[in-house]
Parts: sequence; structure tokens; C-alpha cells
Amino acid sequence: MAKIVNKIIRGSFGRLWVNGSKMANVKSFELKATLKYEAVEINGELCEQNRYVGYSLAGTMTLHQIDDSVAALVNDGIKSGTMPNIKLVSSQADPDSNGSTRIEIYDVTFDSLQLIKFENGKVGEQEVPFKAGGYQYLDMIV
Repeated sequence: MAKIVNKIIRGSFGRLWVNGSKMANVKSFELKATLKYEAVEINGELCEQNRYVGYSLAGTMTLHQIDDSVAALVNDGIKSGTMPNIKLVSSQADPDSNGSTRIEIYDVTFDSLQLIKFENGKVGEQEVPFKAGGYQYLDMIV
């Protein structure tokens, strides 16, 4: 029987596709769902209750700076006001795991775009914060 520690997924095997093109320069990727609740006061109860009312999606991809692929994707939209449709697919797996987690993220909007940045003695990287309008799991490790 394999030790459970060998089943822990290492981030080195994560992958990201933007509109179907694999991002070979991805350093890290994160997507979070923030759950939204509305406070409800129940008559006769002293403890406030919460009713779920929806969620929002936000994340960040950090890229090794080897090209201007993100800028090329949205540059025309920044200037014209017509942004492209963006879909991300992220996969996280490990050769020792029991499968992979794969998620499709759609209606993606970038919050900011780093146009240029450098620092002497540092490897270049670019953080791209984003929001999304929805997601669906394509594969899950269960």
C-alpha cells in the first residue's frame, strides 16, 4: 500500500490553457470562489443566521515573462472597448495521484495588465489578476 504522502499533488504538474492555447510559461495559478451570504435575524433567536445568496470568482495567474501573449490577447480590446471572450482551462495532476482535477473557467475578464516591468538581477514575471463569470469541473479527484 502506497503511503498517503505520495498521493499529495505537487504543483509542478499544473497546466493552463487560454482560449485553447497552452501557456507554457505559467508559474502559478489560482481560482477562488467567494461565497456571499445575507444576514438574517430570526425572531426569538439571539444568534444571527446567514442565507447563501450567490458567489463571485476571482483568481491570479503568475507567468514567467517570456512573451507578451496576455497583452496580445487584450491589447486591441483595451483601446477599442471591445474585449475578447476569454476561457481558461486549468489542470492539476501528479503521476502518483488518483487522477486529475480539471476545471473550465469562462467569461474571464482581466483586472489589470502589466505593460512592462523589469528589475536588475531578477527573473521577469507577470501577475494577471482576473475575475470570471462561471466555471465547471471537467474532472475531479474523488
